[in-house]
Amino acid sequence: MKKSLGIWCAGSALALAATAVSAQTFDDSKYVGLMGLGYFPDKDLNLDDGGGARGYFGLPLTPGLNLEINAWGYGADPEDDNLAYLKQYGGGIDLMAPFSRGKVAPFFLIGGGYNRAKSDDLGKTDNGYANAGLGMLFDLGRGWALRAEGRYVAFFPDGKADLPDGHYDDVVAGLGLQYTFQKPQAAAPPPPPPPPPPPAQPKDSDGDGVLDSVDQCPNTPKGVQVDTRGCPLDSDGDGVPDYLDKCPNTTKGLKVDATGCVRDAQTIVLQNVNFEFNKATLTADAKGVLNDVAKGLVSQKDLRVEIAGHTDSKGSDAYNLNLSNGRAASVKSYLISQGVGSSQLVSKGYGEGQPVATNDTDAGRAQNRRVEFRVLSQPGASLR
Repeated sequence: MKKSLGIWCAGSALALAATAVSAQTFDDSKYVGLMGLGYFPDKDLNLDDGGGARGYFGLPLTPGLNLEINAWGYGADPEDDNLAYLKQYGGGIDLMAPFSRGKVAPFFLIGGGYNRAKSDDLGKTDNGYANAGLGMLFDLGRGWALRAEGRYVAFFPDGKADLPDGHYDDVVAGLGLQYTFQKPQAAAPPPPPPPPPPPAQPKDSDGDGVLDSVDQCPNTPKGVQVDTRGCPLDSDGDGVPDYLDKCPNTTKGLKVDATGCVRDAQTIVLQNVNFEFNKATLTADAKGVLNDVAKGLVSQKDLRVEIAGHTDSKGSDAYNLNLSNGRAASVKSYLISQGVGSSQLVSKGYGEGQPVATNDTDAGRAQNRRVEFRVLSQPGASLR
């Protein structure tokens, strides 16, 4: 009894160790098996070796531990030929611990159950039993495996048997086939979609620093400065890009040719060129306007212009003529002070004689008080 109990305890410890060692991906596939048995009885039973069969159903509990429910039966002839054949049958539950999940998988098992021993001569005896064993599984493919095992079985009769130790210990060897119910194979996942094409790299075909997608002036010549729209700069706003403009700083409002130079005779009103009341003294704003005019005249030295002063109808004709002459002369003097050649300029006052609007309203009179910039048609012509 003590010997059997020791085997049971050692087997339990080994089963737990096997469970801890087997830390693989858990496969909960159930299985069944059937094997032939070789029966090697305890010498105290006075039996010859015998045989039988075992069937079982297995259920994985963890990656390293299975539960097996089994039913078995075997028998043997007594050594005394005058006695009847002894047969045993029973069922039990085992814990089966595979050490690995490879093609060849050793395992340990331990468990117990209940059986009945029966003979025509001896009658029947009901027993509890405990067993422990070792075995090997050989993978055959497609769910099949060859299983070989050996068990040490300790039987504990109900008291009717006359045994020296009060129990008997058998060895049982088994060889058979095991089938694991395979799960349906999951459909292979569809191949991943091809990666999207890399985004198109932003292009700047003309190399002006403005991407084609927003470039409103494609094909700008190399090296030409452009604005945020990709169009060549036109600093003086005359419609001719700076890189083609031979006469920069053209006075706003003057018409130019394809080279950006003023050629045709024309007249414009110099906006915001104002004077102090009843005087020929330029305001600060007027000087700011004339500074830009001076730059245009300096850059186009063959341009000849007349500065024409005009007044409204308030006051006498003589007074207005004198005031317009003074204001035109004041503009000329200021332009000369900003670097314009005196030969390019002539000033003349026209008084109230050339109105562009009615003198009956404040708005009309404000339009009539003006300074005009008259370009002569022939560059180089003398100004009188």
